[in-house]
Amino acid sequence: MERLSVGVEPAGSGRFVLRLAGDLDLAGADGFWGVLEPLLVPGGRVVLDCAGLGFLDSSGLRILLLGARRAAATDASVRLAAPRHAVRRTLELAGANELIGSYATVDEALSGSAASDAPAASGTTHGTGGAA
Repeated sequence: MERLSVGVEPAGSGRFVLRLAGDLDLAGADGFWGVLEPLLVPGGRVVLDCAGLGFLDSSGLRILLLGARRAAATDASVRLAAPRHAVRRTLELAGANELIGSYATVDEALSGSAASDAPAASGTTHGTGGAA
């Protein structure tokens, strides 16, 4: 298991990109929440760049869902960008891909409309053509 590292980059007013590398698992979940939670500002957007995220377990999934739920309650959003196959598969198996928007690139996740935060409405994964 590779320890999780998180880089935070401001991307405009109320917008942040979190660059994840390693494994989002039991060992890193609470620390990740400590980084994510303060960035969930009303009307904001947090994009999780998952290109370097190699593994996601149920503890990490819990944090992603908690973040998405907290964001939705404040008219904000949490979006995933460039998740690898293993991470996408975990999200699909848990049904979380219908609750958290997923995009092919960070730029797409930052620029997408608020309406696209509800992937279940369209039945597809944004920017990836629904490919698994």
